[in-house]
Amino acid sequence: MLKELQAALTVNRKIQVTVWDPGDETVEYTFPSFVMSSGGLLFQMAPPTVHPTKILPLLQKDAVVGIVVETYPNPYIFYPVVHSLPPDASGGYWLRIPEDSQIEVIQRRKHVRIPMVIPIEVEYVLGTDKVLTLPARTEDVSGGGLRFTALKLFAQDQDLTIHIQFSPSSPRMRLKATVVFSTQNRIHRQPDDLYATACQFYDLDDTQEMLIVRECFRRELKLKQ
Repeated sequence: MLKELQAALTVNRKIQVTVWDPGDETVEYTFPSFVMSSGGLLFQMAPPTVHPTKILPLLQKDAVVGIVVETYPNPYIFYPVVHSLPPDASGGYWLRIPEDSQIEVIQRRKHVRIPMVIPIEVEYVLGTDKVLTLPARTEDVSGGGLRFTALKLFAQDQDLTIHIQFSPSSPRMRLKATVVFSTQNRIHRQPDDLYATACQFYDLDDTQEMLIVRECFRRELKLKQ
């Protein structure tokens, strides 16, 4: 897969870049960029145009960077490291693909659920027009849906709106979902996790799907470390 990825890193190829603060991994910056040059395991990225004064200090040598290569129909996700940064950064910066790098191709119809416990809000309609919001916690997440625990039992095929934010610095998303099943939670740990509900996303846009899949892949890598 490395050769296919190298072939995809052509000049002007659109890229999504994510940079983390090594002092606080909940702080992240995601911004669009493009490839300026490439060769072998190295490729040169255009300098950030969004929050450059915050991002450039984080691009230290060997710092890990998240990359989404926008190839059609299935983008690549991988995690290169910073190779070098010019003194003024006007010429961009160089990234290096580790030879043992894990590369993921986003299969839009194939999603693996990753254990992930984060607070969310579940919006639903009671009766014909009364909209209510319920606090909940995810159990696992994938690019196609998630499972959460809460105090309420939902009906199969009921429409929900999931309000989710993966970290304080990531965007808060409103995701449309349909209940696949909802049942009493057999593994009851907290007072507010009486019921477990699995739901499937629908009408995701490309940006939402990319953010979810990228977060799942990042956490999957952490679990394997």
